[in-house]
Amino acid sequence: MKILITYFSNTGNTEKVAYSIKEGLKENEVDLIPVKDVDASKITAYDLVLLGSGIYASRIDKSLINLVKEAAPNLPSKFAYFCTHASLEFYQKPFYNITKILAEHGSKIVDEFDCVGDNIGIPLKTRMTMFDKLPEDKKKKALEDMEKIKGRPNKADLDKAKQFGETLLKKV
Repeated sequence: MKILITYFSNTGNTEKVAYSIKEGLKENEVDLIPVKDVDASKITAYDLVLLGSGIYASRIDKSLINLVKEAAPNLPSKFAYFCTHASLEFYQKPFYNITKILAEHGSKIVDEFDCVGDNIGIPLKTRMTMFDKLPEDKKKKALEDMEKIKGRPNKADLDKAKQFGETLLKKV
């Protein structure tokens, strides 16, 4: 299969996940390209496109949405999503807008992968100021969660991303 993995990564977390997914797809022809460098007119040449982003205020980066809009209606039939986020529970629907566009053009989402990532994009001092505004119980939980996500994605997370790549094609 000819596969495109494209992503936006503000902190490097999503980029690490993208490279690990690529490792899992090693038996295929895989192009790994930051979204800013993708030519929208050429994504139709791929059998499968993986779109990745960090999650910022429950949203993906607009560059991915712009890419899909620019490529429409000439979209491949199969897509997959991956993301990183600084929360222990993945509750967002960050790809909602892209999913609507893909559905309008008959493209299918074959799978999704999410991964915890240390929020290194916001300075610690700023995070602590944000936490100080929380009620005491929520502040305590936020501090505990911050410790749990420190240094992630870690080796175990990246191994899961690689495994996602290995099993993805069984769903295509």
